[in-house]
Amino acid sequence: MMEVVVESSGSESGELPVFEITCVSAHSEAFSQTNSFVLIAVKRCSFHVLYSSWIYSNLQWIETVMLSIINVAAFLGNLSVCYAVYRNQRLRTLSNMFVVALAVSDILMFTRCMQFSVVTLNRGQWIFGDNFCRFHGFGVFTFGLASLHTMGLIAVSRYFCVVKPERYIVIVKRQRILLYIGVFWCTAFIGSIPPFLFGHGGFEFQPGKAMCLYTFDTNIAYTVFIECIYIATPLTLIIICYVKVFYTVSRSNRVFSVEINPHVLRANVEEAKVTKTLAAVMVGFACCWLPVCIIDYIDAAQGEPTLPRQAYLTYGFLVYLSSTINPFIYGASNKHFRREHTAILSDTFCIKICRCSETYEAESSSDCRRNGLKVRPC
Repeated sequence: MMEVVVESSGSESGELPVFEITCVSAHSEAFSQTNSFVLIAVKRCSFHVLYSSWIYSNLQWIETVMLSIINVAAFLGNLSVCYAVYRNQRLRTLSNMFVVALAVSDILMFTRCMQFSVVTLNRGQWIFGDNFCRFHGFGVFTFGLASLHTMGLIAVSRYFCVVKPERYIVIVKRQRILLYIGVFWCTAFIGSIPPFLFGHGGFEFQPGKAMCLYTFDTNIAYTVFIECIYIATPLTLIIICYVKVFYTVSRSNRVFSVEINPHVLRANVEEAKVTKTLAAVMVGFACCWLPVCIIDYIDAAQGEPTLPRQAYLTYGFLVYLSSTINPFIYGASNKHFRREHTAILSDTFCIKICRCSETYEAESSSDCRRNGLKVRPC
């Protein structure tokens, strides 16, 4: 009688889990009875070995392709955001300075971190050495904190713009925005340095997540400091600011709906749209990072990784997905970004299209001229 035992294990060198197949006979003497039985037993064992190997190989290929798609989308999407703001003066607003800062942070996440996780998934192990692993983990930690702090700056700027507009024009200026972004990014950079000083531990390769990260049980005091000051504080500030902003917007809509001045009403509607777009960015960021934080808290409480590999792989995908979704949110909720993205695609792939434009004069085709459209030539 034949029994096939399938086990999953990972090596101490940081390799991803692989299948080990062993064939066990409940009655070893049965192997010597007939040649046909031995042949059937070998065939069954070989089938299970090949079948399990085939499943793992295809699963590994699917994971690599999915993360590669996220990589490409993150790089091209955020690059198009920066280029759209550069080429369209209408998009060069104070609010979009924070949008560009987020895009730059996400591009840095791609160049510094994402592509190495793709190689790790493809190879089944970390091949870049311990020293680079530490810098990889430092990059993930730094750019994650930088994005969160930029979200906090966006929330505060929206608060002053909507709730206290008289102070907004004084506090929020181009030079000051650059200063704010620089200071908070430097703060994120400095806050990520201590794990280098902890000796053993700090940033280590975590196979299930296919990336190097800070191990939160390395130094409890530092972990509590990061969680409270660097993460909990900006999150609390973001929630408070957006609650007050949406309360003010809803109250203003009720007031302006009975007023006759169309210019005031139009300005109010425009600010509400900008606020909703930036709030959508924050919601997308939270949807990606909330499961990540929950998994980290579970591991910290258990003292070791206890969840299935799929949970940790989802963890890694969500970290990188947070750097991918913003351009799609801008395109879905902001017509100016949407038009500029369309124009960039048409110029890139040499597709002639007619598109409405408030900043271009109608010309070229008679059909476009009649409808107030312009043909963008290749």
